[in-house]
Amino acid sequence: MVRNTRDRLIEAAGDLFYRTGFQAVGLDQILQAVGITKTAFYKHFESKDDLILAVLERRDREDIANAIKFMRQQGGPDPRGQILALFDLLAQWFAQPDFRGCFFMNAATEFASPNDRFTGRRRRTASTWPARSGCARRRRRGGPGRLDPAIDAGRQWRIAARHAGGVVDAATTGRRTAEALLALAERADAAAV
Repeated sequence: MVRNTRDRLIEAAGDLFYRTGFQAVGLDQILQAVGITKTAFYKHFESKDDLILAVLERRDREDIANAIKFMRQQGGPDPRGQILALFDLLAQWFAQPDFRGCFFMNAATEFASPNDRFTGRRRRTASTWPARSGCARRRRRGGPGRLDPAIDAGRQWRIAARHAGGVVDAATTGRRTAEALLALAERADAAAV
């Protein structure tokens, strides 16, 4: 597949930003990695900040699409299995030798405001992953199923534990917690019937 210059810029910048940090990477490094001039760069982006936003937007779309695909493939048709598959995905990610933390947490530590729109969007989107992956169950009051806030908080804590604390098996612990919460919810639903 032939990639255009804009795609190559986003891809190269994303790799450099993840490995080194947003502020540590200069525009000249990105241009060298892609093999273009500043004139060519400015045909696609007004500034490095615009490139950073494009990288974050693409990463957000790709991460969410990949997570939903993984949840469907690994979790099967069972909503519980799909939710638990999310923790399996985290475990695979945490075990990667080039793990440098969450791309969005990294951005949030370097930039206060440009990332705010992404963290809010990711939080809202992650809470609807089960529905988007087809594994939503309807709540008793008729609303669409959403990721239980406790499970979502557990997912976020697991990422933080791995990112900041270096806890490699953080996803395994999170998965066990999610299993316990789902079992409690199932028992509560059965008792209410």
